[in-house]
Amino acid sequence: MSDSLSSESFFQGAKKAAHKAMDDHGRPEYDEFALHAGVAVEKLAKAVLVSKNPVYLVESRNEDMLLHFGGHLRMDQEKVRTVGAKEAITRLRKIGVLQTDSDLDLLIAMRNGAAHASGDSTLAKGMITPLARTIETLLGDLGETLETFWERWAEAVKAAVNEQEDQVFRDVQLRITQARHAFEDRFVGFPPEVKESALKAPQPRKEEWFAKPMEVMDGDILVLKASGGDCPACGGQGLLTFEPVRYTATETMFSPNGFGCYLCTFEASGRDEMAAVRKANTPGWMHTVATSHGPTLHEQARLVISKIQTG
Repeated sequence: MSDSLSSESFFQGAKKAAHKAMDDHGRPEYDEFALHAGVAVEKLAKAVLVSKNPVYLVESRNEDMLLHFGGHLRMDQEKVRTVGAKEAITRLRKIGVLQTDSDLDLLIAMRNGAAHASGDSTLAKGMITPLARTIETLLGDLGETLETFWERWAEAVKAAVNEQEDQVFRDVQLRITQARHAFEDRFVGFPPEVKESALKAPQPRKEEWFAKPMEVMDGDILVLKASGGDCPACGGQGLLTFEPVRYTATETMFSPNGFGCYLCTFEASGRDEMAAVRKANTPGWMHTVATSHGPTLHEQARLVISKIQTG
């Protein structure tokens, strides 16, 4: 049997496709993600089948393939055909390696749809979990580790299947990892000091408002405040925004409602995502800002920062 049909060859092919899928998801190109994710599952499923018996790759009702994989008939490699993803998964379910999983079935169906330019991007975005879960099961059967297969994606994939964490946390953790890798990939082949220079470079031009600390007023009322914050993905300086959550006659309390980094393009928005970012990577971020003022604000001194709490 050709080396291209060995368990190791299928394993390496699955690994390559899985890494492409994670890159696609981070760009985001969800139809391409579905295509590469389905290929990764198919190839790893075949790696498991081969490891048990090469004959398990044979298409049904194909006697020539059966004899070829059994070692008693030689065929040209271009004529060799193996089972598709759906049949490979069905066989693994029959022998107890995989269990029935409607999400996995949907991923494979979307893979076939994406290959014909008819994938559903909204559904594809949420297919990280069934991909990670299935890969983990198949690797366990092969005796391989997540780290060996996923390499730099290992921690993000572990988070994706961690049911003890909520979906918002898992999604934010994944996006942080995706932004970090995309940023690092830009400097592959360059000396380390090139990346360091980028991280220390001045903020964008003055007209690019989003990169500067700012305050948004509604008359005499401060309705939005922004300041710099360390990016959890690349370590550069991003923009941390706050919104008012409580007013009194003499004090306004603000809570973070968003973050954006122009260097690696990582973004988070809303209180739930901001809480997830702090939990995942940045315990030193501000999580409340209190401002003191008089009953009426003077035009020349609208705001005095009195207290900043960090956690």
